[in-house]
Amino acid sequence: MRRLLWLALLLAACVEQPFRPRSGVATLDDSLAESDNFLAVTSGAVHTCGLVASGAAYCWGSNEFGQLGADDDGVVCAREDRRIPCYPRPIAVSGGLRFQKIAAGGVHTCGLAVDDRIYCWGDNARGALGDPVVTRSVAPVPVASTALFSDVAVGRSHSCGLRTDGVVLCWGANDLGQLGTGSSTAGSALPGAANTTLRFVSVTAGDLRTCARISGGTAYCWGSTWVNHIGGVDIVRAQLTPSRVQSLLLFKSLAVGATTTCGISQDDQAFCWEANSAGAIGDGTAIGSTVPQEVSGGLTFVAVASGDLQSCGIADTGLGYCWGANGSGELGSSPSLLRSRCTERRLPCSTRPQRISGWRLFRQISAGQGGHVCGLTLGGNVYCWGSGGMGQRGDGRPSPAEWSPVKTLSPQVVLVSVTDDTASRRSNP
Repeated sequence: MRRLLWLALLLAACVEQPFRPRSGVATLDDSLAESDNFLAVTSGAVHTCGLVASGAAYCWGSNEFGQLGADDDGVVCAREDRRIPCYPRPIAVSGGLRFQKIAAGGVHTCGLAVDDRIYCWGDNARGALGDPVVTRSVAPVPVASTALFSDVAVGRSHSCGLRTDGVVLCWGANDLGQLGTGSSTAGSALPGAANTTLRFVSVTAGDLRTCARISGGTAYCWGSTWVNHIGGVDIVRAQLTPSRVQSLLLFKSLAVGATTTCGISQDDQAFCWEANSAGAIGDGTAIGSTVPQEVSGGLTFVAVASGDLQSCGIADTGLGYCWGANGSGELGSSPSLLRSRCTERRLPCSTRPQRISGWRLFRQISAGQGGHVCGLTLGGNVYCWGSGGMGQRGDGRPSPAEWSPVKTLSPQVVLVSVTDDTASRRSNP
């Protein structure tokens, strides 16, 4: 019992959740329901993962490439004319490892274990697992490095770790220089140091891009870098080595999405930059910017996340806000309430922050790069909204869209029926 208590305290200290809203009181469902004891949540493209107080990892959503860290058990979700292995509720990651942090990417997942080593699972076709031997793995495999790490981040098909001496190591795909090695000619299944003498204190990654902060808060990024919007197309270039963000701002945290990057400044203001075709910068326009622009609305933020064509944040009150595209309800509010239309697809959108429906108080928020968002409440429960055809909301219903936050099922719950015709009936073992 003493050992378990020690582990829980260690994880609470290590998991990135320094946000305590000003009101500090759990509301709505959290005041009535027993806590699921989640300490962190991370949204990938079509899957989601979370950590509970014991350090155990759970994942849900698409398991097409083993990115949930579990074997298929016969549950499938429909995608166009295909049926994809999925889990529309949390399933334990195999191997029994205990993690400090977990990061969900395109079709793979990585976690920083309590022994300060990084383990990854899922698709390894481009080396994102950091092991040159396997092509995919449904069980966590250790990254091929003897280094000890203090942070982990993943993108679409690449992964990065922050070594305890501040050096960033990356591995996987390198189409646009997202490994930071000075080249974009080839990726690597072996971790390699970013080509810089800088020492960082945190690292984060998105689709084809990586960003990191040095002590003091100066931000550097590499990989896919937005430069212009021409004829309805976002134009990007490859940034092969870490380059300072064009701003004198100092950041407390960074969040990298598919095409937009955001950060929280030292004075608790949210700023976003890069592509903005759907309003994901949140400055009231749909005009991109290479320079960070302040998110409008006069809100004070304690956390920010960037996903596909949407961004979200947590205000100091604990209430959540989202802005950008809302085609699948990823803003947490009904698309029918929005008059604006963005992108060539004319998606419902908001170029300014919209409050997420309900009055839940959040302490962490994570925007997926496939159109869904999940938030961790003060009470330790996970709520998700937006796309969910692969079960990535974890509420047992792999339905295409949900504009109101729905509670992810408890890891221990028994699922009697998954959905009408998009998934098979199965009980949670």
